[in-house]
Amino acid sequence: MKRYITGSMFAVAVASMSGTAAAQSQPAAQPQAADSQGIADIVVTAQRRSESVQRASISIEAFSGQEIANRGVTRPDDLTKIATGVQVGGGTSTQIYVRGVGDFGVVATANPAVVTNLDGVPISRPQAISGNFFDLDRIELLKGPQGTLYGRNASGGALNLIAARPRLNKTEGYLQGTAGNYDTLGGEGAINLPIADDIAVRASFQLSDRGGYLTDGGDDDKHQSIRLQALAKFDRLSVHLLGGYTHLGGKGSGLAVLPSIPGQSPWTGTTSKAAADYYFSVINANFVASGGSSPPAAVFDRPDSERLFQNVRSWNISGQADYDFGGAILTVIPAYRRTTAIFSVSPGFNYSPGGKGTKGETSDQYSLETRLGGTSGKLKWVIGAFAFQENQSTDFAITAGVIQRVRIASDLQSKSIAGFGEATYSLTDRLRLIGGLRYTSDQRSQTNFRKFAISPTVTGSPPLATPCVPPTFAPGTECNLLPPVNFDSSRTFNRATWKVGGEVDLAPQSMLFATVSTGFKAGGFNQAVDTVATNRALPFKAETITAYTVGLRNRFLHNTLQFNLEGFYWDYRDLQLSSLILDGSGNLSLTTQNAGKARIYGFNADVVAKPFAGTTLHAGVEYVNSRYQEFAFVQAAQFTTPGSTGCAVSPASIPPGPLGPYVTVNCAGKPLVRSPKVSGNVGMTQVFGLTNGANVTFDTDLAFATKRYTSTSFVPNSLAGAYGNWNATLTYNAPGERWFIGGYVRNITNATVYTGGGGDQSPFVNGFVSSTIGAPRTYGARFGLRF
Repeated sequence: MKRYITGSMFAVAVASMSGTAAAQSQPAAQPQAADSQGIADIVVTAQRRSESVQRASISIEAFSGQEIANRGVTRPDDLTKIATGVQVGGGTSTQIYVRGVGDFGVVATANPAVVTNLDGVPISRPQAISGNFFDLDRIELLKGPQGTLYGRNASGGALNLIAARPRLNKTEGYLQGTAGNYDTLGGEGAINLPIADDIAVRASFQLSDRGGYLTDGGDDDKHQSIRLQALAKFDRLSVHLLGGYTHLGGKGSGLAVLPSIPGQSPWTGTTSKAAADYYFSVINANFVASGGSSPPAAVFDRPDSERLFQNVRSWNISGQADYDFGGAILTVIPAYRRTTAIFSVSPGFNYSPGGKGTKGETSDQYSLETRLGGTSGKLKWVIGAFAFQENQSTDFAITAGVIQRVRIASDLQSKSIAGFGEATYSLTDRLRLIGGLRYTSDQRSQTNFRKFAISPTVTGSPPLATPCVPPTFAPGTECNLLPPVNFDSSRTFNRATWKVGGEVDLAPQSMLFATVSTGFKAGGFNQAVDTVATNRALPFKAETITAYTVGLRNRFLHNTLQFNLEGFYWDYRDLQLSSLILDGSGNLSLTTQNAGKARIYGFNADVVAKPFAGTTLHAGVEYVNSRYQEFAFVQAAQFTTPGSTGCAVSPASIPPGPLGPYVTVNCAGKPLVRSPKVSGNVGMTQVFGLTNGANVTFDTDLAFATKRYTSTSFVPNSLAGAYGNWNATLTYNAPGERWFIGGYVRNITNATVYTGGGGDQSPFVNGFVSSTIGAPRTYGARFGLRF
């Protein structure tokens, strides 16, 4: 089961539970395997060294490969049901939010605040994250800034996917399959082969073919993934090579209407006939209510005329060389990944990279990390350097009808170099100090920015000199929307981030820690014209965070009870948020903007217990209180009609411009999006041993969360309700666990779980809100063999 790293502002009170053991001057216990009764340790490498998850002074959840399989985690969105304080959505473009911190992650200019790594290598594009959740040794979810050891794009946390590595002198493998409702067919397998005493290879794959959960066929899962690895160990040197390929096909991520349409299923897709009819009923109602000032139905396309699709391909290759000098290990990790993506989503308009004559998105990323670490007496230390470059091209269309048809394209480049170091020094056998520092230089560039209206459309404000409509411009003809100026932009962001703290062993299996850490995420440029200075691309600033954490973790009763607590306070400056605006060319743009200040505080509590042989109980809960203390931006008044935002609107202090008068939208006081105040999970695993050496295992768990806003529009319809997601599995494991067969039911009560990714209120139709949505009730069978 998971081993949740925790602590609390109630640490002193809980520490007293350790009794007289706390007074003994003993070193902390080393990681150990569980006996038939005790709780097993999960060994993690989140701090660039191997250690028990119970000994790492960071906020982390760790899930073993077996738990990942048992709980049906096959894609990023599934993390929402097993991790507390985490909301994952977005489908094709994975969006991970930790305690309300994340990134909308749809357009190419966006960069995640929670970085995803596969075997220590960052995955820069959110479209390349799905398809990697197979043949894993474990998942490590780190919460809060990882500014020292991870640095780039880790201001909100990090998700580490650790692949099962080749094993020397072992011929082994597994095959397993899944069949269920929604025409679900899936397969996964791996084979491990020794080539020589010191060389082994491993090949693994995952195939999935499932129909869509939504009524328009969206939110299906049709992907194919393969991973090839080799491991060689020669005396002090070990070399690990990894290569992979993933293809995501089908219709891809669809969106549901939020809240559900009266009389319709919550899983009604936005491109279905029912949703299109509802969309036009809202348009007509708005037109009547506004006295004819809102856009009429005649200027809109029907959403059910759009086609959902995705074709994402990602290739990756990386290596890791480790050389043991005796007391210090040198690690070198070079890596390359290429991602190409074409897809379509319809959140009240159609966004389609690769559709309507556009070319889609490409990304080539290169990275190199070198580090040296070891233990010298009382000192554990690591130093290193990191270099990264990503070259991107993006070309997409945004269409909603005559009211908006536009094509946007540009070339993007990111370069980053960093040096870092972190150390833990033992003042005594029980007391340790922690310190770390990282210096990062990130350069962001945008070139060849183009923006076109597509005939027929009234796009463009002020109106184009020659309107982009027939007969002057035939349907499909492109009309330039940008003035004859150079929009090429480049900026370098330099920042030092640090971490200080301490650890103290209160007892052999009780540790208290406290840390203060910082992080940052570089700024950049939107694919949009500045609303005021219309001769430049709209920029956004770097975000920074200072996080304070107090943690306490404990094992009691002969290793049968684990009780962990954590208290945290996060102080954000210039938090990057995504919002739809009318840019300086008069066109709809999904942009990144900065909230001046935000604060987040709360606590987490987690319990794992093994009261009897074969019985494991677990429960975790997280409370998060979040607020934007400063969050105001300037917008064109014509785009800020009544009902378009739930925030305060007032006249702006700047004079009217080409788009007419401006207003200030002030969202200060609102909670962070996708941040439920309370979330958690509770569950049980019961293993029933049989006389023939086989066993029957029953797993059940319930994940829950309170209401939360799904987008920064903060309109009433974007407030998703509370939910409880109940799941259960029953599995027969043959003697020696040579094969298994079982059944599962997930989301037993058919709960509606809106995850927010990819959707928002329609920029043209107030009251029409969309969101990604979790799976409905699913059931099926799992079967497999091990050899």
